[in-house]
Amino acid sequence: MTKLGITGQIATGKSTAAREFAKFGGKIIFADEIGREVVEGRPPILSKLVRAFGPQIVTPQGILKRRELGRMAFSCRENIETLNRIVHPPLLQRLKEELELCAADPQCPMAIIDAALLIDWGWHKKMDWTVCVTASHESQVKRLREKGLSDEEIQVRIAIQKSQQELASACDFVIENDDTIEKLRAKVDAVYKKIISQSPSH
Repeated sequence: MTKLGITGQIATGKSTAAREFAKFGGKIIFADEIGREVVEGRPPILSKLVRAFGPQIVTPQGILKRRELGRMAFSCRENIETLNRIVHPPLLQRLKEELELCAADPQCPMAIIDAALLIDWGWHKKMDWTVCVTASHESQVKRLREKGLSDEEIQVRIAIQKSQQELASACDFVIENDDTIEKLRAKVDAVYKKIISQSPSH
């Protein structure tokens, strides 16, 4: 099984690229989805977050207000570190389990890990290949505005992440994603051909 890690800053199009790679066969493991499942599906984790960030991050029914948690967590580095300390250990355990399930499945020739923090976690070293998806600052801002984030929230979220140069320098391939989906698809195809040509079975 080929282990392919896809990373990049927020709103660069990592997940779109991951879905294009998945067309060649394989399973995408979305770190964001696992993170959501860990926070919303595990009451002890949610309780820790409420203790750390306050009752305003949940509704009166005890349902997480993701936007409010995001706003508070990304307000300063100390808060994001608190969030990461609570969420990352169970998230990484689930990620490991998903990878093992894929490795045990003969129908899974490629595991595609979509994770903004792939390099922060050191998980790029566990991959056979890594791809960094980049985009211009203007493209990121436009995409995040479309998701309803304020300009202030956008600047903070981009600034708190590793720079695009730092992420790209730690990866095997870089895909720039400022154009159409067709252009992105062509770039994914080209990278996949290189991966296949350099695989041990070829």
